[in-house]
This record gives sequence, structure tokens and C-alpha cells, in this order.
Amino acid sequence: MLAPRTDFIGIEDVVHLAAGGETPLLRQHLATVERFARHKGGGMAGREAFFAVRAALQQRIAGWLGLTPGDIACVGSASEGIARVIAAYDWRPGDSVVVAASEFPSGVFGLARLRALGVDCRIIAPRGWRVETADLLAACDGSTRLVYASHVSYLTGQRLDLAALIAGVHAAGAAILLDVTHSLGVVPVPAGDADFVVASGYKWLLGTHMGVFGWNRRRQPDFAPFQVGWRSGHATGDAAIYRLWDDATRAEAGNPNHLDVYLLEGATAYLAAIGIERIAAYVAGQATRLRAGLVAAGLPVITPEPSAERAGNVCFAHADGEAVARRAADAGVLLWGGDGRVRLSVHCYVTPDDIDRALALVPSVV
Repeated sequence: MLAPRTDFIGIEDVVHLAAGGETPLLRQHLATVERFARHKGGGMAGREAFFAVRAALQQRIAGWLGLTPGDIACVGSASEGIARVIAAYDWRPGDSVVVAASEFPSGVFGLARLRALGVDCRIIAPRGWRVETADLLAACDGSTRLVYASHVSYLTGQRLDLAALIAGVHAAGAAILLDVTHSLGVVPVPAGDADFVVASGYKWLLGTHMGVFGWNRRRQPDFAPFQVGWRSGHATGDAAIYRLWDDATRAEAGNPNHLDVYLLEGATAYLAAIGIERIAAYVAGQATRLRAGLVAAGLPVITPEPSAERAGNVCFAHADGEAVARRAADAGVLLWGGDGRVRLSVHCYVTPDDIDRALALVPSVV
């Protein structure tokens, strides 16, 4: 393992393979909460500290994504970020959008809602459990304005080739809204050419329930969120009333949840100290062992075999995944089950012994 189990709260006596749903919190977060509380008691000087921590988080996230710090905002959730992008468009009848049927529901629901405005929402069926980049791109034409896709699937663990996907969407004249919730923090995310990026903070990033939002100002200089508040811009004193800030702060209607920002900044610093490349290599090795063991046990694995086509999630189909996860939890192995499958997630704190224990147990609870 790369991260000692003792660095985390609550996993001393369990095998934690549920990172795709919730990761355990770092023990260092307890001190971070106290630091935040002391700053909050400091009045306006404390508020200055809030935004210094936010700036440090922006710098790190931007570096991981290939964006600039000014491209990064802190929002309530990844789903909120998705909604921010969709609502910013002036949709017209005859426009089209593209999304895979197996995508995260916030993206599917948000784009399907546009049908009420006369937008053609093209929901692409996967081939079995697999999403083909070629199928997404084939659905794009001159009417397509936005494609929503996840770098790593929450459902199957499949990792898409970002370079091919982004280049293909742009060649079709559309923009891409990229969800990196299941890749940021565990594998490299070359998203510098994506138009918009969202991620959840409470999974692989080891934080709590806030979202990260990326606006690529180089590619989408005219992005203007529909939902605005005091923090989105500044008063002009004339008929214009207000002007949006030039950076991604315009996506923050009000104060970000500063405690969440403190925790995520500390968590990303922890991951950065280990190194994302080291984490990716370690996770690839352990996930390969895990996947091979599930296949050998005769389970219907739906995660691709090549390590370049997956990250930390390894999944197999099962009609009652919830029951499998409950039985495994009773035996001290934490998994995630639902949506017709079971998901096992490998992060930096998972040991080779954890993989062995899971492989010994899972076939019996299935």
C-alpha cells in the first residue's frame, strides 16, 4: 500500500473497497477542522485565510487537470457544476446534445430535460456494458452543441481515451462537459483541452461533499452561468447593474463551503505528496489482480481488461448487487452494489492482503 491504514478513520478492521461510493476520511482532517474553526473565530482576518486555502486548492486542481487556477471554482457538487453548464446555453429547437445511456444520471437527466425546449437529446446505447467513443462521435453533427461524458464510468469502471474523445467532439463543432469524478485523484487526467470539467470531492479525492468545477476560459470565453449571486460578479453602478468576474468565480453564486474547501485542500495535498503517477501505477497493479481473480471465480466482470481502459473501479454484473454488498459488509469487506452490478474500488490505502481477502470472500457472498 502507498498510504498507511492508520492515516484514515474507521478502516482499521475492515477491507475498504468502496471508494467509488465513499472514501474514508483522513485522520489529519480532525486537525484541519480545528484550524478552520480558529480562522473562523478570527473575523475578517480569518476570512482572508479562507480564500488563501481556496487559492491553494485551485492551484493544485488546475495543475492536475492542465487548466489554470483561474479556471477552477468550488461548487456544491459535481451535479451542480453540470447544471451550471447546461443552464448557461441559449438552447434553441433543433439543437442536439449527446450522452451515453449508461452515464451518470445527473448528466443524462439534465440533458434529457432539454427535450422540453425542442432539443434533440441523443442517448447512445452502450455495446453490452461498453461505451464506444466512435458511437458518441457518430451521433454528433452540425446541430450538436454539447456532449457529456465521464473519463471513468461510475457504472462499469471503463476509462475513455480523453485525447480521442475531446478531439473528436471538437472536430464535430461541439463542446464537451467532462466528468472526472472517478479519475481525479487516482489516475492522471489530461483534461486541458476539455471545455468544462466537473468532479466530486468525496470519492477519490478523499474530501467531503463539495464539487470542483473547471471552466476552460481559453476554449469557452463566453461562458456566463444563468444562476448568479453576490459572488459571481461586481456591481457597476450603471444600467448594467453587474458584471461577471473574469475567472471561474462567476460560477460561485455565494460563498463556497469553506470547511469543505479546507478538507479538500488538505486531502489533495496528501495525495500530491504520494504522487498521482505512483498512485495510478499501484492501483493499476492491484486492480489487475482483483479483476483477474473475479474472472477466475467465474463472475461476469464488466470492467475492461487493459489497464489503460480502467482506473480504480472493478465491477461485475449482478441482479441484486445491494444484497451482495450487505453480505460482504457483514464479513468486514466494504463494496458497493446497485444498478445491476457490484463495484469494488482500489485506492492508495488498499493492501495486497485486502485484495486476497476480498477474492476469498466475494464468490461466497455472490
